[in-house]
Amino acid sequence: MANAFTLSIVAPDRSVVETDVTTLIAPGAQGYFGVLHGHLPMVAALKAGLIEYEDMQGQRHTVAVSGGFAEVTGAKVTILADAAERASEIDLARAEHALEEARKALRGESSGTTSREARQELERAMNRIRAAKGG
Repeated sequence: MANAFTLSIVAPDRSVVETDVTTLIAPGAQGYFGVLHGHLPMVAALKAGLIEYEDMQGQRHTVAVSGGFAEVTGAKVTILADAAERASEIDLARAEHALEEARKALRGESSGTTSREARQELERAMNRIRAAKGG
């Protein structure tokens, strides 16, 4: 495990991932960034997007997040996500329905939702669909 580091992804309601990984790609607020073992320490704000990582067996995994923060040290990455779902947990039909509702809100067909909220929901739904379909 010389080239591995621990990845922890935590949502407000649960621990989503706690495992050793070899690589990580995360959606930073200023753009996606990658992490390998020994990365310099940093803290980064995250935007809605997909976290991709490779486990110790070389398998790739995807987690959809809707923002949060990442703390990177040489041996561990901790992600405190506003919301997070493993790709395998995402209900594709529900995500597609949320996408359509967000589109309706942006067209002005739905009351009670601001355009900012609708754009955020649109982005979240699209990320969930991408994750569920394999990136």
